[in-house]
Amino acid sequence: MHHKDISHIIRLLTCGLVLFLGYQIWLKPAYFSPVPLPQPPTGTAAFPPPSDPDQTLKSEYGRWSEPQTRLLEFGQPPNSKLGSIREELEKGNCAETDRHLRALPEKTLTNTQVRKYVAALWNNLGIQQEKFGGIEVSVKAFKRSVALDPSSPIAHLNLTQAYWGLRDPAMTPQFLETVIRLIPQDPFPHLALADLLLEKGQVTVAATHLSQARTRAEADATLRPYLNKLTAKAEFAIPVNQSVARVTPSPTFVAPTPGPQDRQLPPSVVAPASQALTVSIRPSEERPRQLSPPETGHFTVQFDGSPDQATWTRMKAILDYAYEEITQKFGHVPSTPMTVILHTNQKFSGPPGSPVWADSLFDRASGAIHLPTEGALEDLALFSRIARHEFVHALLFEYMKGRSTVAPTWLIEGLAMHLAEDPWSDMEETKQPGAALIPLTSLQGAWGKLPSESLLTAYLESSSATQLLLDSYSLHNVRQVMSALREGRSLDAAMQQKLSVPYDQFQRQWEKTNQQPNNG
Repeated sequence: MHHKDISHIIRLLTCGLVLFLGYQIWLKPAYFSPVPLPQPPTGTAAFPPPSDPDQTLKSEYGRWSEPQTRLLEFGQPPNSKLGSIREELEKGNCAETDRHLRALPEKTLTNTQVRKYVAALWNNLGIQQEKFGGIEVSVKAFKRSVALDPSSPIAHLNLTQAYWGLRDPAMTPQFLETVIRLIPQDPFPHLALADLLLEKGQVTVAATHLSQARTRAEADATLRPYLNKLTAKAEFAIPVNQSVARVTPSPTFVAPTPGPQDRQLPPSVVAPASQALTVSIRPSEERPRQLSPPETGHFTVQFDGSPDQATWTRMKAILDYAYEEITQKFGHVPSTPMTVILHTNQKFSGPPGSPVWADSLFDRASGAIHLPTEGALEDLALFSRIARHEFVHALLFEYMKGRSTVAPTWLIEGLAMHLAEDPWSDMEETKQPGAALIPLTSLQGAWGKLPSESLLTAYLESSSATQLLLDSYSLHNVRQVMSALREGRSLDAAMQQKLSVPYDQFQRQWEKTNQQPNNG
């Protein structure tokens, strides 16, 4: 049989393949290369689908959905003296920490490692002082931190927020430009600089900074109102002979306001309560409804007893700090001011080592926060712990649209403890490895019928179950479970839909985790 010679065909195919590979490797233009899609940061939770009403960020800006830290890491103390000062700070002894830091000899600060460590101590002291006493107290600590470590972005940002809240003249364009160079991705210094430039009539430069801040500021619920206000000011500014005439005067800002979201808001409306209230809270329908003007602060205050504006001013600074920090952490900003009722004729006294007393002060019918004021500010650490715990309850009440009882009590209490981030000493002391567990199903409803000796165990279990839920599924997904509960789904259906795990399976996982110490 005759075989036709096809070697020339094989040679042509070989040449063609070589030319194709050469084109792909060496000659193909770069603009034909596929562009990789942006990936979410490693270790972050999956972002919600576009239909999710809680979605606020595009995936490429995922890191801005998490609150940025304001604390500086310490590392190992350079000497025992600084280690002792750090221990005082961690115990919450702000006055002692401040005294010891001021007493440090100037010659010890010539060492670079010591200077940076002391700068971190001053910064973190400022955070504690702001938490308990407001920005008027903390600004000096932030200034010392920046002076000792001029390269620290976090300390500069903390000082910027303090300057801004106080409308301090030291917050100059030059200062803000320094902060932007250190931390260009943070939107707040851009907004603050745009604000100053608009006041000076420099609309074009201000618009540049608004543009640089827009994407991230729009994704931050606490900065979005400030961005919108500055954008409106820029749009209404009219150029005249290369200068700018503003249609409306600059707003009047009132200090103290610890967080950037407070800038455009005047102070809280003060209205005396028209009926006397007791801390054993009456149903909300017995109180007259209080209407607030459209632009108020984060809190509306009522007085049960003689009005005490000075005490409220100090308490509001602590509540404002909790508002700024916890709303960012939880990812929800209330749509209306929260009601705070000050009982000026009642003593601030109750069991300090557990949340039991704090929970008795929160009105579960109306979502109002109740605070006895007599002696409340004598122990700022205790007051802050109580107020923050109540604030989280009020935040969850608002998020659930007044239906927080549809969520299991163990989850509400667990979130209150974890979001407030203040330890309760009595709870920690009740930890007993191998002790019998109260089933989570028994902690879903109201705890009024629980024996008093079981209450601390109930709080402890709520904390551990919520911690497991957060570690396993993230706060974002837990918030989605609460949204499903708010819409009327059962707990099992909500967990199955949002977490892909049945409720009974989670309970078994939690019980296994908590019984492990007994197996060893």
